[in-house]
Amino acid sequence: MRQEWEPEDLIEVWTLLEEDQERLRNKSGANRLGFALLLKFFEVEAGSRRTLRKSRRRRWRTSPSR
Repeated sequence: MRQEWEPEDLIEVWTLLEEDQERLRNKSGANRLGFALLLKFFEVEAGSRRTLRKSRRRRWRTSPSR
């Protein structure tokens, strides 16, 4: 998880889209808030892990053979 965020990044990443709101319709109270936070958290983490995996693959392919 990123440690430092710009305000624009926070808005872009953590704002609930219409699709997200559809998923929340059948939740209520604290369950709705918790579900929304977990949903966005896993979206952020999945994206950063994909990026990390791609950069590792690139590094592995470009590293000199021993």
